[in-house]
Amino acid sequence: MEILGLIISILALALTIITYILHDNRIKKQEKLLNEYQLAKIETEKIELKKALIEANVIKIKDWKNAIKVYNKGKSIARKVYVTIPSSESYNLIGGSPCPIDLKPNHSIEFILLLSTEYPDKIEVKLEWEDDFNEHNVENQELQLL
Repeated sequence: MEILGLIISILALALTIITYILHDNRIKKQEKLLNEYQLAKIETEKIELKKALIEANVIKIKDWKNAIKVYNKGKSIARKVYVTIPSSESYNLIGGSPCPIDLKPNHSIEFILLLSTEYPDKIEVKLEWEDDFNEHNVENQELQLL
């Protein structure tokens, strides 16, 4: 009987050790995956901190008068921002263009358009800028006139 008790104790100890090793390996794999995910997330955040994101919207001021608002939605300063609005006989850009200009994050500039009676539904605006991530960014954006 003593031998049977000893065998059961050894088997229980072996099973406990095997369970511990398997559990430990699973925990280490999970920690490795979490660390890789956190490193990737930190790297993505570092890249996002270097990027400026320039976008444009149309705002109706009055009848026959719209503003094109160009703003920086990114987390970095946008340097040498150029906004190219195609010329047309159906609208006039009032005040000219202040470009190139630097735009801080969450700042904007406005361009006033005086519309004629037969203005187009949409215009395509070309946005160019530099930021800490890329020396030459270009975005073509089609805007609906109001």
